Amino acid sequence: MIYYAKTHKGNVRKLNEDAVYIPEDSMEFFAILADGMGGHNAGDVASSLVVNTVKAFFNDIDPASINESSVKGALYRANEFIWNESCANANRNGMGSTATVAVFSGNYAYIGQVGDSRAYLLRDSVLSQITKDHSYVQLLIDRGFITKDDATRHPQKNIITRAVGTECDIEVDTFVVELKENDVILLCSDGLNNAVPDNDIARLLSDDLSLAADRLIQASLDNGGTDNISVIIAVVNGGAQ
Repeated sequence: MIYYAKTHKGNVRKLNEDAVYIPEDSMEFFAILADGMGGHNAGDVASSLVVNTVKAFFNDIDPASINESSVKGALYRANEFIWNESCANANRNGMGSTATVAVFSGNYAYIGQVGDSRAYLLRDSVLSQITKDHSYVQLLIDRGFITKDDATRHPQKNIITRAVGTECDIEVDTFVVELKENDVILLCSDGLNNAVPDNDIARLLSDDLSLAADRLIQASLDNGGTDNISVIIAVVNGGAQ
């Protein structure tokens, strides 16, 4: 796998509450993106704790043993750690974060998700969303009250229905993708997909992936950049590894 990542505080926010992690060497096999909850205390702390806790979890296990249960286990551990930290520290009470994790083992990507940070697959220039947002507007879409296009303009589009660390127990969604050569996995915070339409994301991912992270961030900034923006791009190069 080849990885690229970029994060930016955006045009409006004073603080970047997003956190990202991509492998630093060939022995690591996972990427993590977290978006701290801006309406709660210490959102930047929560997102950093997600990244650090999940990273430590996967550094302690054999990559060959990876499955959906281990991805859930990593996020359960992050939830427990953040919940306990929140309860023990009044300045951090109520903090939380989204979490989207991609773990690569053999020819498969195992995706874990809590919140509205997304994972996409780009295959043969066609972009498809892997994850499903845990958000208020997604509930309205599911119930037929609004369309997906309506959701991008909805005044409550930033309300999420699940987060890491805000409750003692958590429900984690997992997805398994069988990878093909030249597939691209994109993880992003909602600062990207709320500002840049999927067709533009696909176009920017289809041309020179070494520059795609910068171009995606710039596209969001050009379209307002009202939120923190983060992207991780993982590319299957010469077959999954």
